[in-house]
Amino acid sequence: MATAWIGSNKKLNIGVVSPYAAQVVAIKDKLGHKYESRDGFAVKVKSVDGFQGGEEDIIIISTVRSNTGGSIGFLSKPQRINVALTRARHCLWILGNERTLSRSESVWESLIHDAKDRQCFFIADDDKDLAKAILEVKKELDELEELLNPESILFRSQRWKVVFSDKFLQSFKKLKSAQRKKSVINLLMKLASGWRPKRRNIDSVCGSSSHIVKQFKVEGLYVVCTIDIEKEGRYIQFLKVWDILPLEDVSKLVKRLDDIFVKYTDDYVNRCKEKCLEGSTFIHGRSGTGKTTILTMKLFQKEKLHYMAMEAFYGAERKTDPNTNQNNEVEEVTAETKRAILRQLFVTVSPKLCFAVKQHISHLKSSALGGKFPAESSLIDVDDIDDAAEFKDIPNSFVDIPLKSFPLIITFHKFLMMLDGTLGTSYFERFLDINKPSDGQIQSSRSVALQTFIRTKEVNFDRFSSVYWPHFNTELTKNLDSSRVYTEIISHIKGGLRAMEVGHCKLSREDYVQLSEGRVSTLSTRKREKIYDIFLNYERMKVEKGEFDLADLVNDLHHRLKDESCQVDEMNFVYVDEVQDLTMSQIALFKYICKNVDEGFVFSGDTAQTIARGIDFRFQDIRALFYKKFVSESSNNGHVGRERKGQLSDVLSLSQNFRTHAGVLKLAQSVIELLYRFFPQSIDVLKPETSLIYGEPPVLLESENKEDAIIKMFGNSGNFGGNIVGFGAQQVILVRDDSARKAISNHVGKQALLLTIVECKGLEFQDVLLYNFFSSSCLKNKWRVIYEYMKEQDMLDSPRPFPSFNEAKQSILCSELKQLYVTITRTRQRLWIWENMEELSKPMFDYWRKRCLVQVRQLDDSLAQAMQVASSPEEWRSQGIKLFHEHNYEMATMCFERAGDTYWERRTKATGLKASADRLCSSNPEEANIILREAAEIFEAIGKADSAARCFYDLGEYERAGKIYLEKCEESELERAAECFYRAGCYELAAEVYARGNFFSECLTVCSKGKLFELGLQCIHYWKQHANTEVAVVRRREEIYRIEQDFLERCALHFHELKDSKSMMKFVKTFHSMDLKRNFLKSLNCLNELLLLEEELGNFFDAASIAKLRGDFLLAADLLQKAGHFKEASTLTLNYVFSNSLWSHGSKGWPLKQFSQKEELLEKARSLAKMDSNQFYEFVCMEAEILSNDQANLPRLNQQVNASKRHHSMKGEILCARMILDVHLQSNISKFEWEDELVWNPVMFSESKICKNKVSIETLVYFWNYWKDKIVNIFECLGCLETQDDNGYRGYGDFCLNYLGLWKQYESWCNLDTIYILLNCDADWVREWDARYAQMNGKLVSIDVHQLVSAARNYWSLELFSVGKKVLHNLEALYMHSMKSSLPLFCQFRSLTYIYEVAKSLSDFKFLDFRHHDAKTLEKFLELSTEHFFGYMFPLDCQESLRQNLFSLRRTAVCRSMLEEVILKCIGLKNKLSYGQIGRLAVMILGSGKLHNELYQQVVERCTRNSPWKAFLENFSANMGLESQQGSAPCNNDSEVSLVQKFHEALLDTYRANWRFNDYISPACFLYLIERLLIMLSSFQGYILTTKSSFVEWLIHQEGNSDQTYISVAAQRSMGYVLESLVHIVQQLLFNQNDTMDWIRKSCTSLKDYSLVVLRLVVIICLLHLNFGKCEDSLFQLLGSGNIINKLPREFKDVLRRGRGPYFLKINVNMIADAFKKIGNPLVIVSLGKNCSRYICPDAIFVDMKVNQCKDILRIFFPKVEDSQGHAGTAEPEALTPDLCEEGKSSNITSSNSASPLDQDLIADDNINEGNLTMNSGLFWKIVGELNLVEYEKYHKSIELKAPDIKVVVENIIHLQCAPMDLSDDQGESGLEEAASMLEELKQLYGALDVSELEVKNNVSAIGELLKRLHSRRATMEPFLNKLFLQLRANYEGKESETGIVSSGKGDEENNDNEAAECSNSYDKGKMGAS
Repeated sequence: MATAWIGSNKKLNIGVVSPYAAQVVAIKDKLGHKYESRDGFAVKVKSVDGFQGGEEDIIIISTVRSNTGGSIGFLSKPQRINVALTRARHCLWILGNERTLSRSESVWESLIHDAKDRQCFFIADDDKDLAKAILEVKKELDELEELLNPESILFRSQRWKVVFSDKFLQSFKKLKSAQRKKSVINLLMKLASGWRPKRRNIDSVCGSSSHIVKQFKVEGLYVVCTIDIEKEGRYIQFLKVWDILPLEDVSKLVKRLDDIFVKYTDDYVNRCKEKCLEGSTFIHGRSGTGKTTILTMKLFQKEKLHYMAMEAFYGAERKTDPNTNQNNEVEEVTAETKRAILRQLFVTVSPKLCFAVKQHISHLKSSALGGKFPAESSLIDVDDIDDAAEFKDIPNSFVDIPLKSFPLIITFHKFLMMLDGTLGTSYFERFLDINKPSDGQIQSSRSVALQTFIRTKEVNFDRFSSVYWPHFNTELTKNLDSSRVYTEIISHIKGGLRAMEVGHCKLSREDYVQLSEGRVSTLSTRKREKIYDIFLNYERMKVEKGEFDLADLVNDLHHRLKDESCQVDEMNFVYVDEVQDLTMSQIALFKYICKNVDEGFVFSGDTAQTIARGIDFRFQDIRALFYKKFVSESSNNGHVGRERKGQLSDVLSLSQNFRTHAGVLKLAQSVIELLYRFFPQSIDVLKPETSLIYGEPPVLLESENKEDAIIKMFGNSGNFGGNIVGFGAQQVILVRDDSARKAISNHVGKQALLLTIVECKGLEFQDVLLYNFFSSSCLKNKWRVIYEYMKEQDMLDSPRPFPSFNEAKQSILCSELKQLYVTITRTRQRLWIWENMEELSKPMFDYWRKRCLVQVRQLDDSLAQAMQVASSPEEWRSQGIKLFHEHNYEMATMCFERAGDTYWERRTKATGLKASADRLCSSNPEEANIILREAAEIFEAIGKADSAARCFYDLGEYERAGKIYLEKCEESELERAAECFYRAGCYELAAEVYARGNFFSECLTVCSKGKLFELGLQCIHYWKQHANTEVAVVRRREEIYRIEQDFLERCALHFHELKDSKSMMKFVKTFHSMDLKRNFLKSLNCLNELLLLEEELGNFFDAASIAKLRGDFLLAADLLQKAGHFKEASTLTLNYVFSNSLWSHGSKGWPLKQFSQKEELLEKARSLAKMDSNQFYEFVCMEAEILSNDQANLPRLNQQVNASKRHHSMKGEILCARMILDVHLQSNISKFEWEDELVWNPVMFSESKICKNKVSIETLVYFWNYWKDKIVNIFECLGCLETQDDNGYRGYGDFCLNYLGLWKQYESWCNLDTIYILLNCDADWVREWDARYAQMNGKLVSIDVHQLVSAARNYWSLELFSVGKKVLHNLEALYMHSMKSSLPLFCQFRSLTYIYEVAKSLSDFKFLDFRHHDAKTLEKFLELSTEHFFGYMFPLDCQESLRQNLFSLRRTAVCRSMLEEVILKCIGLKNKLSYGQIGRLAVMILGSGKLHNELYQQVVERCTRNSPWKAFLENFSANMGLESQQGSAPCNNDSEVSLVQKFHEALLDTYRANWRFNDYISPACFLYLIERLLIMLSSFQGYILTTKSSFVEWLIHQEGNSDQTYISVAAQRSMGYVLESLVHIVQQLLFNQNDTMDWIRKSCTSLKDYSLVVLRLVVIICLLHLNFGKCEDSLFQLLGSGNIINKLPREFKDVLRRGRGPYFLKINVNMIADAFKKIGNPLVIVSLGKNCSRYICPDAIFVDMKVNQCKDILRIFFPKVEDSQGHAGTAEPEALTPDLCEEGKSSNITSSNSASPLDQDLIADDNINEGNLTMNSGLFWKIVGELNLVEYEKYHKSIELKAPDIKVVVENIIHLQCAPMDLSDDQGESGLEEAASMLEELKQLYGALDVSELEVKNNVSAIGELLKRLHSRRATMEPFLNKLFLQLRANYEGKESETGIVSSGKGDEENNDNEAAECSNSYDKGKMGAS
């Protein structure tokens, strides 16, 4: 009121009345003194009593009370009511609650009814100002919770109904922060409006409530809502808000809700889940039904509602622009400090319509929303609508659109340009060779060049038909219409729904031709083939011309939008008008800028108006498109929430026409009905249109004398009243096409508008004369098909001849009918139809007459005169402007002539000339330029400067165009002016104009181009000075810096190209930062300049990096020294020395060589290191000594190896290892020492030897493996370089680079972009490069990582093979020397295993690429190693096989590998296997333990041609498989018997064969097999009596299976024939001496071996006698035969002879055992479960297989495998396995130098138990010995790793040792004292181990000391403790297991070498059990 009162010049008194004094006080406090100072405006606030007797002009009464019961207190008293109501002179306002007052049962009820009757009752919050005031009060009083009800101002108009639970209201009231309350309400308002977060992972999913319960985060709390339903005629969903609570409490609430929803029916829950897309709308209506109006109002209503909601909530609290909006992408609703933005987009094809809608929206907002939105006073004249001018303030991007631009109303062309600009690289850059000066970005849409390109190079239908169509093959175009072909190309091949699903957005020929099979298709397959050929020609021609069509741009946008992750300002709502003018692919573009598929889209159009060239449209297509491309893809991208039902809303059909009267509509509808009948798929079915406008029916004109209507009306034209007689401006003559227009244009002249049907689309006229539509139709008499429809509708009075309808043949009828519909609907009032050829129009005229839709009138003079309407000049001008914007310049010119408007006449003429020039520019450029110049001059003459400038630009007269822009256009055209000057080469002028317009980037670009460096600098300084004033509005300060830097770089680059370094550095030094300077100079490779700059600034460290880039490492070291980086300087110097020691002056690498300054540089490295830490100094001194060392001093080299390990110097380790290896290779063979035992610890052994300056074959192989493994790791590192995986090989990579003389240009390890610089370009290894891949950078040569890896692998492959070959030759020489010198078999065999090991590792190495001769070399060495393998593995002399060293060697992995290799080699031969080969195979299989099943099968298959051996081997392999399946369970009797039988048959077959053939079985093989058969036969009786050698071989095979048994007596008897056969064979071999010797000689065995054969045969005879009582006679006989007995050893035969009497034999087991003992092959008595105590004798070894495991027995037989005492390095420590020695894995063969054959059992689970006493004891000593042999850093690691296992073993030993001490009363006191001391140390060791892992690490030193002390006691304590443990074991097991392994007798000292080791101190009164 106060605002309205101002300026009234009247006094106004206002009174505010309240019944309560408290409210009076409150109101006074609120008003304060605000109105006291205003003269003439007074406000009084009093109670009812206070106003008694007083009056005011206006009274405002507050009734205060608000409740549901109607209680109003003392206001119910009539007296008080009377006083209150009568205080007003003029106006009375009453404020109160309607419900409370109505229920008060007082006069107030009547007052309310009276106010309503007088329409003076108002709801306060319906008024926006009052509503705003109410909200402000609620905020101020903190009563926001009162707004939380569905009927409040905030929620009652929202899309979703919102219901609040009591719990939520209580929680809301408890919120203390007002800001938090506002944020919650803001969230609820957004939810009520339909907004939902896009990411669905915030939904709480729980059982039945999935998709019903939602949680939304706001201010750290969560609002929990559900979707519920209520029935109001139909089911309505609403949002129920349950609570707001912290996250931790949400799950409890959700669980309660879930329990509630479980009780709901499925139907109820499904209705809650349903999601309908009713918001996205499809509007279909004919012309004039208000489609555009509906879109406009929908858009405006959303703007209005959004504004009101935001204004109501925020009120005056914020003064931001009302178009501010919510971001639909945000899920977490935070306290908002600015209003949300509503982003709406309206798109239409027509610029004119776009402009009109924009103006309409502006006026609506201005009128409805008041002063907040003043109506736009556009600077653009409505007559000058132009895309560029209309949208100049809207950027060409959907990013950062100005808020003031919303709602965004643009043309489809602008929409495409904005999408193109959003995606970075523009589609048009491929066409535009010369961009305007910018940062390389595409020119803006206002760029002259871009506009010109689009205008002249876009192929539309006119250009297609005029330029392309005439050049196609006439055979293709025959019977085809250019319009139809263009439509097929644009709408189907390139723009259809199917085309969008193809990767390149173009249908293939096959796919396009298949469209003819669809039910909608009217094109045959043949026509489609021809159209596709035309399409291909069109595409080729278009590319050649450098042109494009709209489909190309659209498809490119689709491709980029799919592939590029672009961020856009997403629209909330999109409105597309005239959608029928777009193809499917064009429509699909909208899905990228709006994700609101639920309600965000509205499409409107009319398929009946689809006569636009290139468009084929149906609404059902767009609905299918929307579902497939919008809805489905949105669901697939995760934007799916509740279940969608009724996915798409129905099409909204508009039937009320507001523009055309009913008569015309009915005629148009009749045409539509024909389309429905004949072409139902081409048009959408709508309700018939209606209209409330009256008008006369259309007229069919006839003439009595057949005079043409045109001549009748226009033939005698004249002037009436000074005006030309003819049609007016709102009248038009419509003809079919240009040819029809030409036919009558001479008669019509300028008396009427004459348009074609295509030209009239979009235009409307009062009157229309349709001239000769049917007569000019190509259908001719085919119009008679209409009679078919009339017949169907019973409209034919008499039969008429008519053709039957065929859609394919008469498809053109569809287009004809649509054109007819368009022509009919162009009129608003009168429609006249004239036809010259009655027979062609008669079918349609009959149809219309029958339906009474037309009237027929004779065209006479009076009618002709009545048809003509005169128009005013203004009407002609208005019509001319419409035609001008429809590009119909000819008719527009005529209109302007009739209007007398010379300006528009000339402008239209010039525009028409320009359009003609555009059409001619490609076909006739000279003519086009003439026309264009005329147009330019006209434009310039009439003051149309912008158009004139464009014409001169197109003519190439850039400077003239620029001057016009500069002088005659506004400031907004400065950019175009500057662009023109730039293209004209006027750089200075262009720069000045750009500077004037604040186009910084372009200005500096021009300065660079024009070499205007000083001008550019001046501009930069100016902008810097004014950055905080008006210039800052245009560009930010950061932008200025960026632009300035770009310019400075261009300047510097210019001088660099001129090789003017001095001038270049002047600009470089002005860069903003040192990093920019560095990056720039590095990019230009100006390293010298950068180096000087860094030194000048004192950046010595950075200068050193530059020196490295230059390859000057000595200078880099000096600079690092200056920078104080002594460590890096020293390291760099060492690397330089290292590289030059290898590769200087074309050196071939190894060995290290001297060069000048080497010692000086090494000394410098030492001095630099001295300035760092002492540790680093020691490291450098060590490496310097290695690099300078040229003397082969092994002890010193060993020290250097250890020092390198301590300092973690990979370089030192590898170099020293190679030097030691070289010493070995250069040493004389005779200098090598030979070992008698297998070396289990090559590390300690080799170190011991080297320290003594001695070499051996073991040290040679150890250092070869050591060096080789390092090189293998280099190969692994090179692989990591390519895969960018460090994987722990960093040190090897650095060594490789240093070794090859390479330096990484970048420090990032494993970076594929790293460049490697070669320090010595003439290095020998460089010659292997492919020079094409080398990069020259000045004097430096560099390669990338791939070339490095390839070259390095090649070098190290050659190096590894070269050294390996030298090692192999050395090993071969050592082998030959061992044979020549008759060294023990072990030495010879060991040499062969080493040869095999080295050769095999090289041949298996994956990175070695062997040449043919190299592969042959390795094959030769492998052949050498395997050729003699069998003889060493299975020697004829049994004593050799029992030697500790040979047995140990046989058990190594390398021997096992060799054995398998020999087997494979043997079965790999092509010919039939000989008996010799089969024999060797059988021996190797029986003597090797278990092989893998595949190998067994291969052997069996290879023996196919020898049935007995195949049968045996099959049976044998089957038994082995059964054993492996059953574990330790024995095979059944039948299988054992069968196996023996098959074995016997095979041996018998071999024996019977002709041994004189080549390669018969050797004696050694045959005897081995006989011995094995004998053991198998013996085992059947439950025990075995055999020799130690045979038993060991049997044990090797039986290892892991100790559970042997004997078979039944019947089965034993069945073996009798086998036994007899065996006896016979042995006798024959013994007594047929000559044959046996020939056999030996034939087998290439020395005759001196005959004695060995005889000895083994005699032993077999003895065993047959012992086991079976057989051969007594034979034994008696042979002992009497001098020829045989003389061949036996003396001791052996002497013992046996004592048992031969004169007539009988008195030999017993004791005698035979004694004889066997004499030959070192003791008798072994093996119990398999049967009592064999009768055979126990002092000189035999007793073994109980039921008590002992095979491997345990082998350990007892060969104790030196366990014992490391007395031999350096004979025990293999677990700590020294390859992983802890950093040895690589180079082969699948385990190095015999790095692992013990018993290594697997070191701390195996089956050994660590209390029951296995001796094994635990031996294992304990083994661990102690191994760990004490580790004397370098890995020692601690070994203890840490083995601590848990050591602890278990120690605990068992302590437990077991206590008992023996109690049992040892008869032992010596010294032994017990020693044991007690040891026990104490064991307890200390256990205590140190029984702690946490961390404490173990701390106790390592103490543990190590205890282990050393325990190890020192081994010599004295081990025998003592073993004896005690054995005694304990015997007592522990009792008498049932009294004996396990027993060796009895005192024995002879001379034969004690083997037995003492095997059974030391094991005799006690004849027998003692052993474990």
